[in-house]
Amino acid sequence: MIAVHDTSPAAGTLAETSRTTSALSLLDRVPAPCRVVAADGRVLWESSSLREFARTRAERGCCGSLGLRHTDEDCPSARALKTGHVQKQMRWLGRIHVAVESVPVSGLFGSEVVAFEYFRDVTSERRLEAALARQQSLLETINRAMIKINHNLEIAQGQLEEKNRSLEAANRQLRSLDQMKDEFISIVSHELKAPLTSIKGSVELIRACESEGLSATGTELLAVCQRNVHRLHRLVQDLLDIARIESGRLSLEFTRFDLRELTEECLASERAAADSKGIAIENHVPSGLQIEADRERLVQVLVNLVNNAVKFTDHGSVTVSARTENGGAVSITVQDMGAGIPQDEQSRIFDKFAQAGGDLHRNSGGTGLGLSIVRGIVREHGGEIRLTSQPGHGSCFTIILPQPPGKTAREARSPLD
Repeated sequence: MIAVHDTSPAAGTLAETSRTTSALSLLDRVPAPCRVVAADGRVLWESSSLREFARTRAERGCCGSLGLRHTDEDCPSARALKTGHVQKQMRWLGRIHVAVESVPVSGLFGSEVVAFEYFRDVTSERRLEAALARQQSLLETINRAMIKINHNLEIAQGQLEEKNRSLEAANRQLRSLDQMKDEFISIVSHELKAPLTSIKGSVELIRACESEGLSATGTELLAVCQRNVHRLHRLVQDLLDIARIESGRLSLEFTRFDLRELTEECLASERAAADSKGIAIENHVPSGLQIEADRERLVQVLVNLVNNAVKFTDHGSVTVSARTENGGAVSITVQDMGAGIPQDEQSRIFDKFAQAGGDLHRNSGGTGLGLSIVRGIVREHGGEIRLTSQPGHGSCFTIILPQPPGKTAREARSPLD
């Protein structure tokens, strides 16, 4: 149905009216909502699709029918008729966004020039544009934040590089000082070894040959002198061993021997100290277990571990056991029933000059070099040493020596690392 409002021309013929009616009938079949607006703002015709699309009220005029206030500046039809050019405009109708295009047309209603308007729903497009605008704004915000972060990262990287250079310089200085310290210890140890050996020999000779002519006080003083000479001799020997291990100059002579016999020899040297404390020393190494290692260095390792076990155990026993592991390695375990080692001290117990209970509490004597030397010797054999301990439940040191001995561990790291 064609809705024509005031379509009677001021002058015209029946033929012109027929052409107008035919044209409007064709326009009503166009899917796009459209209408015809006169120069004075009256709606001369509107399509049925426009009424459904915008719910217009044609009697209110050009803009009023759309619920808008009419001004020549805002009305695309008024501008199209005034300029004679196509006018485009975006309008908000309260619930939808529409794109309005107004074209000046002549001959549709006689000689009168009218504006032909057609509408397109662009709500989805506007929503998409708004969403894109928000995304663009968000991206710009993110981009600014990234620029700031990159700037801060560059500053932090520069500071980190500067700190790394400082640390490298400090490390070089520490390595230099550490090397000087090692060289000093090595030189002093070598210089002390010769006179100490001479003093030790002289004291032993006096005790052996002149003991009958000494008074009780002299004999006691000579015994004290001999004990202190032995202590100094062990300290010098420990310092020399540390220097050899750190410099990679610890020489080993591998032989094959009975491990139980060697263990018994080590326990014999510590049995007197154990008996004085009422501690039992037990050898649980199976008979006939053969091992290939440097015999003298393995004696040094076991004596050190057993000596520590006796030193830090007040009651109970110290047990040495061994077995062959899968793959042929031999594991040797020294288990005590002493005070145990706190968890926070276990990670540094093998460090030089470290002792359980703190460096300032050396109630049990010793230099703190023993376990460091033990680990170094074990690693020179290609093996490893493990510690399991719990305060109040004793400590368990386990040595694992590959058979035949190798240098895998030493190649991977320093013996004292």
